[in-house]
Amino acid sequence: MSTADETLTAVEAAVTAVPGVTDLYRARPTVASAVHAVRGLTSSTAPFRVVVDDGVLRLVIGTDGFRPAPEVAGAVHDAALAAATAGGLVLTRVDVRVARVG
Repeated sequence: MSTADETLTAVEAAVTAVPGVTDLYRARPTVASAVHAVRGLTSSTAPFRVVVDDGVLRLVIGTDGFRPAPEVAGAVHDAALAAATAGGLVLTRVDVRVARVG
């Protein structure tokens, strides 16, 4: 597993560990990222549910409905940014979308 793969794995783990997160869905990539992902299907790289597009980390989560969704999304943002930074991933932005509440 490459360092980038390890970083994305750490980001996914950090996000799913946030209280209130029940699911982490596959983020929808941009066209350029999708083409890169299709090319990667022939490699041994595991598919990730998080997407990095031009320095933007995209996440789609489901929440438990008990903790307010904006609070959960903020905590996910902070956890993902910390994990990415610790792995050496330089980001310009972290986008967190809540796809499901409760």
